[in-house]
Amino acid sequence: MRFRQILAVACLAVAAAGAQAQNATHGQQIYMSICINCHGLPPGGGPELAANNPSLIDTALSIVAAMRPYRNQLSESDVADVAAYLGTLRSGGNPPPPPPPPPPPTGPQFDYSDQYFIPAESGWGINVVQHASGNLFCILFNYVDPGKPYFLAIPGGTWTTNTTFTGNVYAVTGSPGDRPYAAGVVTQVGTATLTFPTQSTLDLTYTFNGVQVTKSLQRQPF
Repeated sequence: MRFRQILAVACLAVAAAGAQAQNATHGQQIYMSICINCHGLPPGGGPELAANNPSLIDTALSIVAAMRPYRNQLSESDVADVAAYLGTLRSGGNPPPPPPPPPPPTGPQFDYSDQYFIPAESGWGINVVQHASGNLFCILFNYVDPGKPYFLAIPGGTWTTNTTFTGNVYAVTGSPGDRPYAAGVVTQVGTATLTFPTQSTLDLTYTFNGVQVTKSLQRQPF
């Protein structure tokens, strides 16, 4: 293989047995994120010649076209760490365990922006606005007394799964719209969980001053 031949020539051109790495576990992380894509595991096509020999890796980064983009990404310490990790494989010792994979990102499955209501309970509902970031801003419009509208806000929160969102519920008071503006008061009155069983339905559970409310809603057709 041409790549193996290039590394073999480089191996003869540099001094053997470079400085030992400081952190073989870090070297394994680098190998798993960069080198494994071309060389696999166990390493083949050149890296197996560089066990405990960072000079060989450093030379390959300079002369092999496919590896040059990583020349400025890897420090001398990084290169030494990779060489030490390769050394653990050649010696037959037990290499450090691979790092755990990063957790999958959590975000909404669909765009759930809409007005949700219950057909048999017309007159109240919840407005859901989903921003480009995936975060939700919700306004829950209902009543505290017959005929007295009352609004609650859920100004953001966290997706715990790609269909379940949780956030705090706030009540806001302020001046009437037909009068000069005066700063209002924002008070947390509970928490809310929004679960979207489908792209068009919403299960809402929220607490308001210690009372829990659970409703199943659907998108309002227009």
